[in-house]
Amino acid sequence: MSSHGHETDLRIPEIRLGPKAASVERIAGVVGGLGLLLCVAGFFQNRTQFFQSYLFAFIYWGGFAIGGLGLLLLNNVVGGKWGVTTRRYLEAAMRTLPLIALFAVGLIFGLKDLYAWSHPDLVAANAYLSHKQGYLNIPFFIVRVVIYFAIWLFWGMRVNRLADQQDSTGDVGIPERMRAFSAPGLLIFVLTTTFAYIDWVLSADTQFYSTVFGGMILIGNVMQTFALTILTLILTSRGDRFGGRINSKILHDLGNLLFAFVIFWTYLSVSQLIIIWPANLPQELVWYSDRTAGVWKALAYVVGLSMFAIPFLALLSQGRKRDPRRLIRVCIWLLVAHAIDVFWLVEPTFRSTSVSTPLHNNTGFALYWTDFAAFLGLGGIWVYVYLGQLRRRPLLPLRDPRVSPALPKEVIA
Repeated sequence: MSSHGHETDLRIPEIRLGPKAASVERIAGVVGGLGLLLCVAGFFQNRTQFFQSYLFAFIYWGGFAIGGLGLLLLNNVVGGKWGVTTRRYLEAAMRTLPLIALFAVGLIFGLKDLYAWSHPDLVAANAYLSHKQGYLNIPFFIVRVVIYFAIWLFWGMRVNRLADQQDSTGDVGIPERMRAFSAPGLLIFVLTTTFAYIDWVLSADTQFYSTVFGGMILIGNVMQTFALTILTLILTSRGDRFGGRINSKILHDLGNLLFAFVIFWTYLSVSQLIIIWPANLPQELVWYSDRTAGVWKALAYVVGLSMFAIPFLALLSQGRKRDPRRLIRVCIWLLVAHAIDVFWLVEPTFRSTSVSTPLHNNTGFALYWTDFAAFLGLGGIWVYVYLGQLRRRPLLPLRDPRVSPALPKEVIA
């Protein structure tokens, strides 16, 4: 180490994505392009129906970028080798924020189709909407979207630049600078994402109130991002490409953290329910009655089982968390389960038989072909960009002292 506190030797080999990832990237791009073409057709066929589907896809796929930023800031504050091992994957997810900002522009064009508060006549006729008019109006909504993404991009790109500086200089003081910068950023991140999810999802309902709602969606998105990160990390480290650095101990730690996110999501979800249900407030119970009527009720049971009961039991097993094949299955399960959860959270507002919002269709549970088109369109493009970002840099930080030295061979296959 030099007198200036810089490490001059390259400690970690430059390990990058293999050729198989390029094939997945191309397939994702094709699927995304075809999905977007179908979205255009859906827009002209039924604009309102299309934007309902678009909101669902936007919340799910945008959650990976937002969750990536949150996990990066969290690790910089609390430390831990899990963050160094997964940093490149989280950074790649975070660097898709400009794409999510572009998707948000599409959401703005659908305000009239999604939110009753965007219609002056409905606001004038409804006491709840009139009360919220100072906050829920089109100009202020757009301003807040710009502020949210400006804040997220500022903190994300600054952390990204510090990571690049560490790779190039080996400056031992950079982790402390990351921590000092990320600590206030984490607080601001939680506040802004809470407001963002209230704006994008909760405000579509005329009268439902919940202080837990934004945090509940945020933790769900953090959990899905971490599940994707573990999945990608295992797949890209097969054949001992990381020199034993991705081993059963590291996977066990990652599995434990994923387990913690499952518990936290469950805590927030149950907290909202047990606070609202005994209070017996009609304006809040309607939100739950929309989601426990007909097929929506069956879907509510699916969400409870797939988001909590099954992954909880699966991740109790020490052996499953240490076994890459079995841990991958849990991650895939959670990715699918959270897509169902987001659908259950977003769509009943528009597809119920109650009178909770003036823009619903009174049909009850419904699946539209645009739900799949928007999900595949936005998802394919996001995966394409994510893999492109992941390809740009080595898969392990080059000069972070917390990266373990090469260990005896333990093949991840």
